[in-house]
Amino acid sequence: MTHRIEVTGELARGPTSRLKRPLLAELVFALDGGLQRLQGIFEYTHKPDCFFRIRFNRLRTEVVLSDGTVGRRGDRVVELHLWNERIPAVPAKGPSLAWGRQFNRCFAESLRELARFLMSKPELRNITIIRANMSLGSKALSDSLYGIVSRHGFEVFPDELGLSLPVHARRFGENILYWLLTLVSNPAAARSNKFWRTRSWIYLSRRVLERKYITADERAFDSGQTRTGTASIAETEGDGSPAPTR
Repeated sequence: MTHRIEVTGELARGPTSRLKRPLLAELVFALDGGLQRLQGIFEYTHKPDCFFRIRFNRLRTEVVLSDGTVGRRGDRVVELHLWNERIPAVPAKGPSLAWGRQFNRCFAESLRELARFLMSKPELRNITIIRANMSLGSKALSDSLYGIVSRHGFEVFPDELGLSLPVHARRFGENILYWLLTLVSNPAAARSNKFWRTRSWIYLSRRVLERKYITADERAFDSGQTRTGTASIAETEGDGSPAPTR
């Protein structure tokens, strides 16, 4: 359940990076890891500055982005989930310029690796939208994160209205887990953490992602690979034998 944008960790790397963790930390991360497996969340790169994992999900409502990208109900999307152990920590006094710079750098590197991952998977070419659900506490942190995500091309959408009581109860349970993750990753920040917090969906067009993070040379190479692959398929029958000449 690390898909909510919840900031934990230490500016360099938090105490969770130590070889031996306290028992509470082991239990919390074991629970979080089990929920990740249950939800199909996986790592798409091993770069140390990447702090996202992803899963595939489907839209429940239509989404129209500013660049003209339209997501229909049922369309598959990439959903971002934070890799809690790798998140730069918000200092005890609140977000600082140093924190913002490091978070922004890791954010950019994470998206760059995601763009490369998607480009390397032809079977994912029909995915046009990336999204995440931001779960925020203090206004200062909310303002800092909204500023960062908008610079990377994300568009903010309000949370769904008219949620049922079971959904509210589930979210309250998620908030408790987020607080525990913060507690074991960055105890100083846990003091200001709240069990009730605002949520917003942020959406990013894949076209914007690739325009920002894929170089022209990489796009040209990928286009050439795609044409080659298409030609190879066109020149064979379904059983793999050469197609007859017409």
